[in-house]
Amino acid sequence: MNQEFLRPRLVGRRFDEHTLPLDILKDFSALEEMLIEVAKRQYLAAHPDRQRTPKGFTKGLELHLTAVEEGSAIPVIALAFATLFPSANAEYFDQAKDQIVEAIAAAEHGQQPAMPPELLRYFDRFGRGLHEGEAMEFARRNGQTASLTPATRERLLRASQAESWTEEVTLKGRIPEVDQADHSFELELRTGTKLKAPLLEAHRKTVLDAHYSYRSGTLVAIKGVIERDRADRPKRFESVEHVTSLDPLDIETRLEELAQLQDGWLDGKGRALDRASLIRLAQAFDERFGTDLPLPHLYPTPEGGVQAEWTLGRWEVSLEIALPGLAADYQAVHTATGETREQALSLAAEDGSGWIALNDALAQLQEAKA
Repeated sequence: MNQEFLRPRLVGRRFDEHTLPLDILKDFSALEEMLIEVAKRQYLAAHPDRQRTPKGFTKGLELHLTAVEEGSAIPVIALAFATLFPSANAEYFDQAKDQIVEAIAAAEHGQQPAMPPELLRYFDRFGRGLHEGEAMEFARRNGQTASLTPATRERLLRASQAESWTEEVTLKGRIPEVDQADHSFELELRTGTKLKAPLLEAHRKTVLDAHYSYRSGTLVAIKGVIERDRADRPKRFESVEHVTSLDPLDIETRLEELAQLQDGWLDGKGRALDRASLIRLAQAFDERFGTDLPLPHLYPTPEGGVQAEWTLGRWEVSLEIALPGLAADYQAVHTATGETREQALSLAAEDGSGWIALNDALAQLQEAKA
């Protein structure tokens, strides 16, 4: 027997197609564990004469995902009973759900959650799969909504009095050291911070190749779970899911570097580049730039824009991109004949017409080179 229990609304680009990424399901598994522990506390509060919950308190009670509805994505989660009639203990799960939702609401509004600190530590895994700009919204009894975001989750973890917590990340850097006897390696971030990570057999070749070419600046991207302390400093990788070698001209990595520039970066002149616009540009390159085309070298412009450059045979190509609007001026010059090709492009057009025109123009020059 199933009884509808939760209908959280997931908001963010990953959920716009009304589907759930598989990695977010780990959060709901953590939520189930949290619910069980909070429900036990609710039972003991209602029965002060008891020292522990009765044997089989949670037997036959499970959370099941029964559907995913639109708007953006709404997973329908049922409380499943192993018997025909709901367990008498099901009411404590309802109370636990309300207490968890109210803890989220309190943190969202900058208040101290009423939940005990040791129970708040379950947010170390529940909500960890949310990315920046994403939220998990829960209905409250008063008709309002409580929104769990990465920022709200951090407030809950700080309220838990934990000295450290974990976070799912993708970090980029170089590999200066590998300890094969200890089955570990180090990732050196752009800041110079070094994080120890477990070395799995599946990642060994990629890690060793990057280590051997450390001095040439070879970069990797590591997706995994890191531990952070209360000062928000990364301490180590708890686990590693993927290790990926990056192209030396990787667009996202280069734009992340340009985002570090401050006003005055060019001999006291030169405007800082707008970070949000650089993120949009990186996403657009990833989604719309032709995968069979060579990546450009990227440079900042004194006006706070980005210039992309290609050398295709005897053609020298430049694309000056203004931020934040992503209006671009394309120019290709043949170094032998002086022939020039120019066009104005909008890289922000929703129909992708600017990217289609850019891809076509570069493909023509690439064919001419061949």
